[in-house]
Amino acid sequence: MSTELAAMTERTVDQPRPDADPRSKGALFVAATRDASPQLADPLRLVRIEVRGNLWAVATLAALFGGALLLVLVAPVLLLIAPRDAIAVPIGSDALAGLIVASPFLAAKAILLRVGLPRVSL
Repeated sequence: MSTELAAMTERTVDQPRPDADPRSKGALFVAATRDASPQLADPLRLVRIEVRGNLWAVATLAALFGGALLLVLVAPVLLLIAPRDAIAVPIGSDALAGLIVASPFLAAKAILLRVGLPRVSL
């Protein structure tokens, strides 16, 4: 029995382990990195394409919203300048035409001030 046990242990000692690798840890790390780089290159390329597409979409959206904001800010000014100029030509005075165009806004301001001032606690 002891000879069988000795023979069994000698066979297992002489056989190399299936997971044993004669290379060093550094060489294994370099080999793993080299083998993994093609698998990492494709997702990184896809991420780059996706980020560029998203940046282009955000830039386009910002430009469109910026243009719309500019139009929203400029349109009321033009809508006030046009009637002022249309009134200024027949009466001959830019100041008086400006006062005529501004008078509805001044009246609305006075009404809102009259209604809102008592509600504000000073």
